[in-house]
Amino acid sequence: MALLCYSWGCGQRFYPETNSDDACTHHPGVPVFHGALKGWSCCKRTMDFSDFLSIVGCTKGRHDSEKPPEPVKPEVKTTEKKELSELKPKFQEYIIQAPKPVEAIKRPSPDEPMTNLELKISASLKQIGTSCKNGGCSKTYRGLEKTKPS
Repeated sequence: MALLCYSWGCGQRFYPETNSDDACTHHPGVPVFHGALKGWSCCKRTMDFSDFLSIVGCTKGRHDSEKPPEPVKPEVKTTEKKELSELKPKFQEYIIQAPKPVEAIKRPSPDEPMTNLELKISASLKQIGTSCKNGGCSKTYRGLEKTKPS
């Protein structure tokens, strides 16, 4: 009856009577998954999972029919769980209230006379030949003279 080889990367069936020192091609290391890289601790790494599955073993040896032991998972006691939750950072809750509504700004009545606003020209626009920065405007500022289309 054929046995299954449990060496990393082999997985072939073999007969114990034909098992030789170079019958199994396997990885003596363990699989490594780090970020996007997948590979073996003993040899190659790649970013594509299908390439990882097709990496041929880097070592030859005898087939191994013994299943490796399951990794031991540490038991977490209920008291340890409480301690772990206490280690999590605690945030203070603040209730933010919406600003109080501002009373409507009273507009002047349409009967009041118009007032001229003070004209303020920035220093960068005072330079001769500075074009307007407003989108769609093609005028150029040339001192205090009237603007002309460019």
